[in-house]
Amino acid sequence: MDIQRFPDCVRLLDRLGLYLRDHAKVRILVLSEQGEPLVDVNSWEVMEKLHKLAEPERFTTIRLQKSPAMELLLFEGLFQDREIMRYVIRNMNNSKFKVQGSNVILTVKIREDAYDYPTVEEWETYFRTINGKRNWSECTPGERADTVIIKNLPTKWFSLDANNPKPCERFLRDAFTLFGTIRKVDYEDCVEEGELGDDITSLTSQFGIPLTFNAYIQYQNYTSFKAAMSGLKGKQLMRLFPGQKPTFSPFVVDYDRTGFMTDKIHKARKIERERAAEEAKRKHEAYMKQQSELMAKQIEKQKRKRRKLEEKKMAAKKSKKEKSTDCDSALIPLL
Repeated sequence: MDIQRFPDCVRLLDRLGLYLRDHAKVRILVLSEQGEPLVDVNSWEVMEKLHKLAEPERFTTIRLQKSPAMELLLFEGLFQDREIMRYVIRNMNNSKFKVQGSNVILTVKIREDAYDYPTVEEWETYFRTINGKRNWSECTPGERADTVIIKNLPTKWFSLDANNPKPCERFLRDAFTLFGTIRKVDYEDCVEEGELGDDITSLTSQFGIPLTFNAYIQYQNYTSFKAAMSGLKGKQLMRLFPGQKPTFSPFVVDYDRTGFMTDKIHKARKIERERAAEEAKRKHEAYMKQQSELMAKQIEKQKRKRRKLEEKKMAAKKSKKEKSTDCDSALIPLL
Protein backbone atom coordinates (compact mmCIF):
# COMPACT_ATOMS: atom_id res chain seq x y z
CA MET A 1 0.00 0.00 0.00
CA ASP A 2 1.36 3.43 -1.01
CA ILE A 3 1.92 6.29 1.42
CA GLN A 4 0.30 8.66 -1.12
CA ARG A 5 -3.05 7.19 -0.03
CA PHE A 6 -2.60 9.07 3.26
CA PRO A 7 -2.01 12.74 2.36
CA ASP A 8 -2.36 13.84 6.00
CA CYS A 9 0.66 11.76 7.09
CA VAL A 10 3.83 13.28 8.56
CA ARG A 11 7.04 11.29 8.16
CA LEU A 12 8.51 10.35 11.53
CA LEU A 13 11.21 7.77 10.78
CA ASP A 14 11.49 6.29 7.28
CA ARG A 15 13.66 3.27 8.11
CA LEU A 16 11.09 2.06 10.65
CA GLY A 17 8.13 2.92 8.40
CA LEU A 18 6.74 5.28 11.06
CA TYR A 19 4.41 8.19 10.37
CA LEU A 20 2.09 10.50 12.30
CA ARG A 21 -1.50 10.64 11.14
CA ASP A 22 -4.69 12.38 12.31
CA HIS A 23 -7.24 10.25 14.09
CA ALA A 24 -10.80 10.71 15.26
CA LYS A 25 -12.22 10.35 18.77
CA VAL A 26 -15.77 9.50 19.84
CA ARG A 27 -17.66 9.49 23.12
CA ILE A 28 -20.01 6.54 23.59
CA LEU A 29 -22.77 6.33 26.18
CA VAL A 30 -24.44 2.97 26.79
CA LEU A 31 -27.55 3.34 28.95
CA SER A 32 -30.53 1.23 29.90
CA GLU A 33 -33.81 2.01 28.20
CA GLN A 34 -35.74 2.00 31.50
CA GLY A 35 -33.05 3.70 33.55
CA GLU A 36 -32.01 0.56 35.49
CA PRO A 37 -28.57 0.51 37.17
CA LEU A 38 -25.95 -1.35 35.08
CA VAL A 39 -23.94 -2.74 37.98
CA ASP A 40 -24.44 -6.34 36.81
CA VAL A 41 -23.69 -5.68 33.13
CA ASN A 42 -20.30 -6.99 31.98
CA SER A 43 -18.43 -4.06 30.40
CA TRP A 44 -16.20 -6.38 28.34
CA GLU A 45 -19.28 -7.94 26.72
CA VAL A 46 -20.59 -4.46 26.02
CA MET A 47 -17.29 -3.56 24.30
CA GLU A 48 -17.55 -6.70 22.17
CA LYS A 49 -21.08 -5.65 21.13
CA LEU A 50 -19.83 -2.16 20.23
CA HIS A 51 -17.13 -3.68 18.04
CA LYS A 52 -19.78 -5.73 16.21
CA LEU A 53 -22.04 -2.70 15.77
CA ALA A 54 -19.16 -0.80 14.14
CA GLU A 55 -18.58 -3.49 11.49
CA PRO A 56 -17.42 -3.51 8.75
CA GLU A 57 -15.30 -0.67 10.19
CA ARG A 58 -13.09 -1.00 13.26
CA PHE A 59 -12.22 0.98 16.32
CA THR A 60 -8.49 1.54 16.65
CA THR A 61 -9.11 1.25 20.38
CA ILE A 62 -12.07 1.44 22.68
CA ARG A 63 -11.75 1.80 26.43
CA LEU A 64 -14.02 2.11 29.42
CA GLN A 65 -14.07 5.48 31.20
CA LYS A 66 -15.29 6.33 34.69
CA SER A 67 -19.07 6.57 34.41
CA PRO A 68 -20.81 9.63 35.91
CA ALA A 69 -23.85 7.53 36.91
CA MET A 70 -24.77 3.89 37.64
CA GLU A 71 -27.40 3.96 34.89
CA LEU A 72 -24.85 4.24 32.09
CA LEU A 73 -21.45 3.09 30.84
CA LEU A 74 -19.08 5.59 29.27
CA PHE A 75 -16.53 4.62 26.60
CA GLU A 76 -13.91 6.43 24.56
CA GLY A 77 -13.31 5.18 21.03
CA LEU A 78 -10.70 6.04 18.40
CA PHE A 79 -10.83 5.58 14.63
CA GLN A 80 -8.21 5.70 11.91
CA ASP A 81 -9.78 8.79 10.31
CA ARG A 82 -12.79 11.08 10.42
CA GLU A 83 -14.49 9.49 7.39
CA ILE A 84 -14.70 6.14 9.19
CA MET A 85 -15.81 7.91 12.36
CA ARG A 86 -18.70 9.67 10.61
CA TYR A 87 -19.82 6.40 8.98
CA VAL A 88 -19.88 4.57 12.32
CA ILE A 89 -21.73 7.41 14.09
CA ARG A 90 -24.47 7.34 11.44
CA ASN A 91 -24.91 3.59 11.73
CA MET A 92 -24.39 3.04 15.45
CA ASN A 93 -26.18 5.95 17.11
CA ASN A 94 -29.43 4.89 18.86
CA SER A 95 -28.68 1.17 18.31
CA LYS A 96 -30.12 -1.23 20.88
CA PHE A 97 -28.84 -4.57 22.15
CA LYS A 98 -28.74 -6.98 25.09
CA VAL A 99 -25.80 -8.77 26.67
CA GLN A 100 -25.76 -12.41 27.72
CA GLY A 101 -27.40 -13.11 31.06
CA SER A 102 -29.30 -9.82 31.21
CA ASN A 103 -32.77 -8.75 30.05
CA VAL A 104 -31.86 -5.07 30.17
CA ILE A 105 -32.18 -3.34 26.78
CA LEU A 106 -29.17 -1.10 26.22
CA THR A 107 -29.14 1.95 23.96
CA VAL A 108 -26.04 3.44 22.32
CA LYS A 109 -25.46 7.19 22.06
CA ILE A 110 -22.32 8.10 20.13
CA ARG A 111 -20.86 11.44 19.04
CA GLU A 112 -17.56 13.03 18.12
CA ASP A 113 -15.54 14.03 21.16
CA ALA A 114 -13.02 16.80 21.70
CA TYR A 115 -9.44 15.99 22.66
CA ASP A 116 -8.46 16.43 26.28
CA TYR A 117 -5.05 17.94 25.58
CA PRO A 118 -2.70 20.18 27.59
CA THR A 119 -2.70 23.84 26.57
CA VAL A 120 0.10 26.42 26.54
CA GLU A 121 -1.62 28.34 29.33
CA GLU A 122 -1.89 25.17 31.42
CA TRP A 123 1.77 24.22 31.41
CA GLU A 124 3.02 27.82 31.70
CA THR A 125 0.77 28.39 34.71
CA TYR A 126 1.81 25.06 36.21
CA PHE A 127 5.54 25.73 36.07
CA ARG A 128 5.16 29.32 37.32
CA THR A 129 3.26 27.96 40.33
CA ILE A 130 5.33 24.84 41.01
CA ASN A 131 8.74 26.53 40.75
CA GLY A 132 8.05 28.43 43.94
CA LYS A 133 6.58 25.44 45.79
CA ARG A 134 9.35 22.96 44.92
CA ASN A 135 12.19 25.43 44.63
CA TRP A 136 12.56 24.52 40.97
CA SER A 137 14.34 26.76 38.49
CA GLU A 138 13.34 27.48 34.91
CA CYS A 139 17.06 27.40 34.07
CA THR A 140 17.36 23.74 35.15
CA PRO A 141 16.49 21.03 32.56
CA GLY A 142 13.61 18.88 33.81
CA GLU A 143 12.35 21.59 36.17
CA ARG A 144 10.76 23.55 33.32
CA ALA A 145 8.50 22.95 30.34
CA ASP A 146 10.90 20.90 28.23
CA THR A 147 9.88 17.22 28.49
CA VAL A 148 7.10 15.63 26.43
CA ILE A 149 5.64 12.29 27.59
CA ILE A 150 4.30 10.07 24.81
CA LYS A 151 2.37 7.19 26.39
CA ASN A 152 1.47 3.73 25.05
CA LEU A 153 3.98 3.52 22.19
CA PRO A 154 4.34 -0.04 20.77
CA THR A 155 7.59 -1.52 22.09
CA LYS A 156 8.32 -3.66 19.00
CA TRP A 157 8.03 -0.67 16.67
CA PHE A 158 11.00 1.00 18.39
CA SER A 159 13.02 -2.15 19.08
CA LEU A 160 16.29 -3.40 17.57
CA ASP A 161 15.53 -7.05 18.36
CA ALA A 162 12.03 -8.38 17.63
CA ASN A 163 12.74 -11.51 19.71
CA ASN A 164 13.70 -9.47 22.77
CA PRO A 165 11.78 -6.20 22.35
CA LYS A 166 13.17 -3.22 24.19
CA PRO A 167 12.82 0.43 23.12
CA CYS A 168 15.92 1.77 21.36
CA GLU A 169 16.78 5.26 22.59
CA ARG A 170 18.46 6.09 19.28
CA PHE A 171 15.23 5.36 17.40
CA LEU A 172 13.31 7.60 19.81
CA ARG A 173 15.81 10.40 19.35
CA ASP A 174 15.83 10.08 15.55
CA ALA A 175 12.03 9.99 15.34
CA PHE A 176 11.11 12.92 17.56
CA THR A 177 13.94 15.21 16.52
CA LEU A 178 11.35 16.18 13.90
CA PHE A 179 10.23 18.94 16.27
CA GLY A 180 13.63 20.25 17.35
CA THR A 181 16.91 19.49 19.10
CA ILE A 182 16.64 16.77 21.74
CA ARG A 183 18.68 16.90 24.93
CA LYS A 184 17.85 13.46 26.35
CA VAL A 185 15.41 10.59 25.90
CA ASP A 186 14.26 7.90 28.33
CA TYR A 187 11.39 5.47 28.73
CA GLU A 188 9.46 3.28 31.14
CA ASP A 189 7.33 0.20 30.49
CA CYS A 190 3.60 0.59 30.95
CA VAL A 191 0.47 -1.53 31.18
CA GLU A 192 -2.83 0.05 30.19
CA GLU A 193 -5.98 -1.51 31.68
CA GLY A 194 -9.59 -1.49 30.55
CA GLU A 195 -8.79 -1.54 26.87
CA LEU A 196 -10.01 -3.76 24.07
CA GLY A 197 -8.79 -3.00 20.57
CA ASP A 198 -8.42 -4.63 17.16
CA ASP A 199 -4.92 -3.34 16.59
CA ILE A 200 -1.51 -3.31 18.24
CA THR A 201 -2.89 -1.99 21.55
CA SER A 202 -5.45 -4.75 22.01
CA LEU A 203 -2.98 -6.51 24.34
CA THR A 204 -0.91 -5.11 27.15
CA SER A 205 1.67 -7.82 27.76
CA GLN A 206 2.71 -11.11 26.27
CA PHE A 207 4.82 -13.77 28.00
CA GLY A 208 5.80 -11.17 30.57
CA ILE A 209 7.09 -8.72 27.93
CA PRO A 210 5.40 -5.29 28.00
CA LEU A 211 3.93 -4.41 24.60
CA THR A 212 3.84 -0.67 25.21
CA PHE A 213 6.05 1.93 26.85
CA ASN A 214 6.03 5.61 27.80
CA ALA A 215 8.66 7.75 26.09
CA TYR A 216 10.15 10.85 27.75
CA ILE A 217 11.56 13.29 25.20
CA GLN A 218 13.45 16.21 26.70
CA TYR A 219 14.04 19.06 24.25
CA GLN A 220 16.92 21.49 24.35
CA ASN A 221 14.70 24.57 24.39
CA TYR A 222 11.13 25.71 24.96
CA THR A 223 10.48 26.36 21.25
CA SER A 224 11.12 22.70 20.37
CA PHE A 225 9.03 21.48 23.33
CA LYS A 226 6.11 23.69 22.26
CA ALA A 227 6.44 22.52 18.63
CA ALA A 228 6.30 18.87 19.77
CA MET A 229 3.24 19.44 21.97
CA SER A 230 1.49 21.16 19.07
CA GLY A 231 2.61 18.70 16.40
CA LEU A 232 1.51 15.60 18.32
CA LYS A 233 -1.98 16.89 19.13
CA GLY A 234 -4.73 14.71 17.66
CA LYS A 235 -2.24 12.32 16.09
CA GLN A 236 -1.76 8.57 16.09
CA LEU A 237 1.21 6.46 15.08
CA MET A 238 1.07 4.62 11.76
CA ARG A 239 3.51 1.98 10.52
CA LEU A 240 3.58 1.35 6.79
CA PHE A 241 6.01 -0.54 4.56
CA PRO A 242 5.70 -0.87 0.74
CA GLY A 243 3.35 -3.68 -0.24
CA GLN A 244 1.87 -4.02 3.26
CA LYS A 245 -1.27 -2.79 4.99
CA PRO A 246 -0.83 0.07 7.46
CA THR A 247 -1.00 -0.57 11.20
CA PHE A 248 -2.20 2.10 13.60
CA SER A 249 -1.49 2.75 17.26
CA PRO A 250 -2.93 5.68 19.25
CA PHE A 251 -0.89 7.35 21.96
CA VAL A 252 -1.44 9.88 24.73
CA VAL A 253 0.62 13.06 25.05
CA ASP A 254 1.37 14.99 28.22
CA TYR A 255 4.13 17.12 29.71
CA ASP A 256 6.29 15.97 32.61
CA ARG A 257 5.44 17.39 36.03
CA THR A 258 7.65 15.10 38.14
CA GLY A 259 11.21 16.08 37.30
CA PHE A 260 11.67 12.64 35.69
CA MET A 261 14.35 13.99 33.33
CA THR A 262 16.35 16.17 35.73
CA ASP A 263 20.02 15.23 35.60
CA LYS A 264 20.05 14.01 39.21
CA ILE A 265 17.01 11.72 38.86
CA HIS A 266 18.06 10.54 35.39
CA LYS A 267 21.54 9.63 36.66
CA ALA A 268 20.11 7.75 39.67
CA ARG A 269 17.73 5.86 37.36
CA LYS A 270 20.61 4.94 35.03
CA ILE A 271 22.67 3.61 37.96
CA GLU A 272 19.69 1.60 39.19
CA ARG A 273 19.13 0.14 35.70
CA GLU A 274 22.80 -0.83 35.44
CA ARG A 275 22.62 -2.45 38.87
CA ALA A 276 19.43 -4.30 37.88
CA ALA A 277 21.04 -5.40 34.60
CA GLU A 278 24.11 -6.72 36.47
CA GLU A 279 21.85 -8.54 38.93
CA ALA A 280 19.84 -10.05 36.07
CA LYS A 281 23.07 -11.08 34.36
CA ARG A 282 24.36 -12.66 37.58
CA LYS A 283 21.12 -14.56 38.09
CA HIS A 284 21.15 -15.72 34.46
CA GLU A 285 24.75 -16.93 34.72
CA ALA A 286 23.96 -18.72 38.00
CA TYR A 287 20.90 -20.32 36.40
CA MET A 288 22.88 -21.43 33.33
CA LYS A 289 25.61 -22.85 35.59
CA GLN A 290 22.99 -24.71 37.62
CA GLN A 291 21.42 -26.07 34.44
CA SER A 292 24.84 -27.09 33.12
CA GLU A 293 25.69 -28.91 36.36
CA LEU A 294 22.28 -30.57 36.36
CA MET A 295 22.77 -31.68 32.76
CA ALA A 296 26.24 -33.03 33.59
CA LYS A 297 24.77 -35.01 36.50
CA GLN A 298 22.02 -36.40 34.27
CA ILE A 299 24.58 -37.41 31.64
CA GLU A 300 26.76 -39.07 34.29
CA LYS A 301 23.70 -40.85 35.67
CA GLN A 302 22.85 -42.16 32.20
CA LYS A 303 26.45 -43.32 31.74
CA ARG A 304 26.37 -45.21 35.07
CA LYS A 305 23.05 -46.73 34.12
CA ARG A 306 24.45 -47.90 30.77
CA ARG A 307 27.60 -49.30 32.47
CA LYS A 308 25.49 -51.24 34.95
CA LEU A 309 23.35 -52.56 32.12
CA GLU A 310 26.46 -53.62 30.17
CA GLU A 311 27.93 -55.26 33.30
CA LYS A 312 24.65 -57.08 33.87
CA LYS A 313 24.63 -58.33 30.27
CA MET A 314 28.27 -59.45 30.55
CA ALA A 315 27.54 -61.23 33.82
CA ALA A 316 24.54 -62.98 32.23
CA LYS A 317 26.68 -64.13 29.25
CA LYS A 318 29.44 -65.36 31.57
CA SER A 319 26.95 -67.26 33.72
CA LYS A 320 25.39 -68.85 30.64
CA LYS A 321 28.81 -69.89 29.37
CA GLU A 322 29.79 -71.41 32.72
CA LYS A 323 26.52 -73.39 32.85
CA SER A 324 27.21 -74.69 29.33
CA THR A 325 30.72 -75.79 30.36
CA ASP A 326 29.37 -77.60 33.45
CA CYS A 327 26.83 -79.45 31.31
CA ASP A 328 29.57 -80.60 28.91
CA SER A 329 31.70 -81.82 31.86
CA ALA A 330 28.81 -83.83 33.26
CA LEU A 331 28.28 -85.68 29.98
CA ILE A 332 31.92 -86.98 29.66
CA PRO A 333 31.73 -89.85 32.26
CA LEU A 334 28.59 -91.17 30.61
CA LEU A 335 30.51 -91.61 27.37
